Amino acid sequence: MRAERRRFPIEGRYLLALLAFLSLQARPSDLLQQDRGTPPRWWKIALFLKAEGEFKVDEGGPSAVGHFSFAIQWTGWLEKDDQDYLLYRLDCRLCDWEAQQTFFLPETTRVLTTNDFPDKPGFNLKYLIRVGDNLNLDFLVDGMAVPQAHSEEVFPLLLPSSEQNSQKKSEINYNDCLIKGSNRIEIPEAALYSGPVTKAYAWTWKNQQWQLKQQRSVFTSQSHRVKVDLTIIPHQERPR
Repeated sequence: MRAERRRFPIEGRYLLALLAFLSLQARPSDLLQQDRGTPPRWWKIALFLKAEGEFKVDEGGPSAVGHFSFAIQWTGWLEKDDQDYLLYRLDCRLCDWEAQQTFFLPETTRVLTTNDFPDKPGFNLKYLIRVGDNLNLDFLVDGMAVPQAHSEEVFPLLLPSSEQNSQKKSEINYNDCLIKGSNRIEIPEAALYSGPVTKAYAWTWKNQQWQLKQQRSVFTSQSHRVKVDLTIIPHQERPR
């Protein structure tokens, strides 16, 4: 038995084409609003970042090596604002910070520990950026100059940042130096409306280079490993 081929009037075909076009233009959140009634307007966010790394500078005489580790907890909330989202900070704290540096001089060796470091990592979660149907976090952990002890040459120690923040103010493009994993902290927008979101991210970063300083070759090396845990929970009322 031959299947009957259905034919649509010209008007019907134009209507189907229009509906298809509108469905493509609708954002994921718009479609979910139709399916689930009143969607959440607020979400609580918790981000936990843990990193450990090392650095080295060799001036052809004096040299220094260092190790560090830290953990940062950031909490805040999102608010729906038309087709965008507003990002608010509730709290940010440095949960753990350990550092050690050994500075080698021709006649002595000097060791610095955590309390001797005048600078500490600082976390800056800047924006939530829409990229297609996804939402990307733009954040940066503020670095510091090393070696921390007296040295003729210091260089910026870069600390973790997301893909949206390539640390353009630095001479080093952070994203170009990833050797494993991805620092793209990305969430499908539709996932915000389907319940709590929990995601984990990890990457390894390394940069080595020779620099000419006052007619001397200086070798610098720095690397770190990062883990980020992100949790987003929808709320019908503004989180407190």
